[in-house]
Amino acid sequence: MQTEVVTEALPDTLIKEAASEKARRFKREWEERYSSLLAGRRHWKIIAGAQTIVIAGLCVALWDMGRQAHTPDVVVLEKSGSQIAYAGPVQPQSMDDATWDLVRVEQLKKFISAWRTVTSDVVAQNADWDMSFAFVGDNSQARAALSKWYEENDPVKRAAKGELVTVQFKTFDPPLKGSHTYGLWWTETTTSTSGQVTGTKTWHARIVYAQKIPTSEYARSVNGLGILATELSFEPVAGS
Repeated sequence: MQTEVVTEALPDTLIKEAASEKARRFKREWEERYSSLLAGRRHWKIIAGAQTIVIAGLCVALWDMGRQAHTPDVVVLEKSGSQIAYAGPVQPQSMDDATWDLVRVEQLKKFISAWRTVTSDVVAQNADWDMSFAFVGDNSQARAALSKWYEENDPVKRAAKGELVTVQFKTFDPPLKGSHTYGLWWTETTTSTSGQVTGTKTWHARIVYAQKIPTSEYARSVNGLGILATELSFEPVAGS
């Protein structure tokens, strides 16, 4: 005799409720396991975004500071628009004429110091020699005068004989309005290699200058203002 097993299908509502409950449990487990990671990720995105904004703001501020501090240059152009000459940095609007004179005089003082100093350091002396020519115009009277002086007063040979010279600036003659001529005054102290003073003399130079971009990269690196002597005359001051 066989026993008949009777099965009864579950109502659809019970199946749907079971499925919903299972889905809710799965959702809770997923949220507990991964929600903290997602929240951390969102936080990192917020922090990274804030850092990007701050860095961008700093970059803009630094650029603006550099732009305000930059001294504009004057470039002379042909009618066709092609660049033909450089007239040097122009005087900032916030700078008065007296201060602008001091800026140019500082460049000329670099020239005088490199030209007239005599040192026993041969490497430094050769560097001074090169620097002095970076402050005179090509094919100018100033270059010819400087070359002649070096031929007659070779600082390397003078140092080899025990002669050293230091330069102390005294003052300068400001140019007349619209002029490109400065007068510079300085004192040269000559000593022996042992430090004994053997002579002191005051000198005066008259320098006519132009502002042009130097032709060599080295000259541009040491004379960025583009002050180039075109005429140079100098003499010792009587009675000094």
